[in-house]
Amino acid sequence: MKNILLLFLLYVSAAGSAQGVFSNQTNSTLEKVVKDYPSEFKNIRGELISAGPGSAEYKSTLTIPGAVSTTILQSALAQKQVVRWQSVVFSGNEFDAAKNRFEALFNQIKNTIIKPEGEKAVIVNGLYLSPSADKTVTTIQFDLMPPMGFMQNINIDLVLRNTGHKWNIILSVYDREMKETADLTAN
Repeated sequence: MKNILLLFLLYVSAAGSAQGVFSNQTNSTLEKVVKDYPSEFKNIRGELISAGPGSAEYKSTLTIPGAVSTTILQSALAQKQVVRWQSVVFSGNEFDAAKNRFEALFNQIKNTIIKPEGEKAVIVNGLYLSPSADKTVTTIQFDLMPPMGFMQNINIDLVLRNTGHKWNIILSVYDREMKETADLTAN
């Protein structure tokens, strides 16, 4: 009887530690956000923060624990509505603290498995880029592998940005068209 109880306790302990490796609040939130992308984040859209010609910003009802702010931006782009879910997950003065949080978030996000309703599962994959105190922006763009269905249109970025007096880490899920237009206007 003691052996069975010991085996049971070992099993529960192993299952609990394995759960921590493959499931966390960050990837759980990210999965829900990506699954709501086809509805333009309508199921996670909270109260209106601001509105202007062709754009609106809303609070998100889904946030990553400890996030400073989480919003949904909706804007018109070439006669099409595009949306961005954005979470400022860290804001601080010390580069080392920002760098450590950036790496921890990357590790929480990579290998996240997302299985939307009626679609095949995809894995969130990215290559870690080590930030430097003399760089103002470090961006990791995650890929959804294999790209298929509506997920081909999604970008997921993790950005560490120095605003001059603070280091901010921003996690974004947004329409590929938004990125392509931003890239074109930047060149």
